Amino acid sequence: MKILVVDDEEDVKSLFEQKFRREIRAGQFEFSFAFSGEEALAYMQDHPSEVVMILSDINMPGMSGIELLKRIRPTIPPPRRR
Repeated sequence: MKILVVDDEEDVKSLFEQKFRREIRAGQFEFSFAFSGEEALAYMQDHPSEVVMILSDINMPGMSGIELLKRIRPTIPPPRRR
């Protein structure tokens, strides 16, 4: 599962990598990190359809997590029907 973590605190990267080290090694989780809402949007444009889950801080300087969600939501395709 590809997870994009968005947080202005850069030490969150090492926290996630430590907490989920077994899952990362097993290939269950793959994390990418963005340190601002703007960086997250750029990542999403460069990697369309790769990210399965986004974990975002709400209170960030510049674009908040809520604003990021508002800007990402219209770009997410509807789920496929089986």
